[in-house]
Amino acid sequence: MDLGDLATKALRAIAIKKGKSLAKKMDAPVIEKAQPVVMKNKTDGLFNAGFACEEVMPKDVTAKKYYIAGYKMDHPVTGVNDPLTVRAMWLDCKDGGGIVLVSADVIGLTGFEVNRVRESLADFTKQTDCKLISISCTHSHASIDTVGYWGRLMPPQSGVDKEYLEQLLAAIKRVCIKAYENRREGKMYVGSIRVPEVIGTGRASVDDRLTRFRFVPEDGGAETWFLNFGAHPNTMGGDCTKVSADYPYYLREAINREKEVNVLFSVGPIASVNIEDLAEDRVERTRLGGEMLAKAALAIDNDELMPAEITVVHQPYYAPIENYVLGFMFILGLCSARAYPNKESSLGLALLTEMNYIKIGTQKILTLGGETFAENVDGKYFDAANSGTGIGPEVNAKPLREIAKDDSLVIFGVTNDMTGYMVPSNNVVLHPTQAYLSSYRDNLDRNHYHETNGLSVEITHLVAKEFEDIIKRTEG
Repeated sequence: MDLGDLATKALRAIAIKKGKSLAKKMDAPVIEKAQPVVMKNKTDGLFNAGFACEEVMPKDVTAKKYYIAGYKMDHPVTGVNDPLTVRAMWLDCKDGGGIVLVSADVIGLTGFEVNRVRESLADFTKQTDCKLISISCTHSHASIDTVGYWGRLMPPQSGVDKEYLEQLLAAIKRVCIKAYENRREGKMYVGSIRVPEVIGTGRASVDDRLTRFRFVPEDGGAETWFLNFGAHPNTMGGDCTKVSADYPYYLREAINREKEVNVLFSVGPIASVNIEDLAEDRVERTRLGGEMLAKAALAIDNDELMPAEITVVHQPYYAPIENYVLGFMFILGLCSARAYPNKESSLGLALLTEMNYIKIGTQKILTLGGETFAENVDGKYFDAANSGTGIGPEVNAKPLREIAKDDSLVIFGVTNDMTGYMVPSNNVVLHPTQAYLSSYRDNLDRNHYHETNGLSVEITHLVAKEFEDIIKRTEG
């Protein structure tokens, strides 16, 4: 038995012990099935929307040790390429409350931290009748660690700087309030465009559709766009030590050179999907990717006017934890997640997470805390000959767009939690003796590291089940 095998045995034993201890102390609270909340404008067909933005860079970014997130541990920041921001959009139908959609230039936030923001906004939520505060992270791999995974390896130490985290959460709170204060009447349009030339290939499926939610104020002021695209903002590369919002920064900048627009951004199905190798230099590649997406966003010509109606289903659920490495990190407090006892997990542990179903007009959105593969959305799974296991797609979960009965369903990934990868069942390949600790190569000699960063091999089926239940309650 080598060192990795010993570590696997030890970590799993610690996680199981924690699960048994929790089971003796408490029962996991029962989660109610959330009912849909519907807001409509029955008079003039207009929405209200407001926007706010704030920079979230620590003043001592090079004087104090901060860790770059997204690739390797113990990778300190040495400078700044471009600033990180948080942006918020308030949206309502002028009657019955509204929602806040946040876009933050960070690798991610745990559900624990998201709920801290919501708790800090309790008075705001009550006063405005806010039905949902949804926080999407752009998942830049050149941002500052806000989760804890990328700190010091030995001895293990979280990569989160507590002062910076508090600064970030306070800024999110402020932009939510300011976005509400800045609301104006206007119309909402949704359009999309295919941009295959920006995405690197090699997957069973990619989602090359750039979707644009476009709010046009009646007073002729600046429009507000919420853009969604399925490619990892990891274009600056693993050797980057300068803070950057990655291609979303260049996307926003390029749009505003052509037109004054308030731009927010969220990632779609991004698992194993990257920007194409547009240039050898990483910064240049990042700039080109952002500018190509900006050009596409400006060229969208199939906008559809949305009826002034918003539907929201906010559904927490328990996700059983099989990944003992992540379980160990939760136990150590390296990331701020709260585990609960769970009989369905071999470790006896589950994470309380959430998904949200949102309809803006007729456009359907599903928020997921993790990084899903595009196959889980569109159903274009590997066949048996090309899957990592040699098993066909019949073992996979029902595709999310099939559940929604809508090929235009938009996924907001890394939203309201940070739960890792969601790998299709017929392509899950675990190391035979070091599952979740070490990656492994499949029968086609492809490296499988995604499995080491996911909660369990069954997460896709759980997500599909929860979503199907939501659709039945909402759509009938």
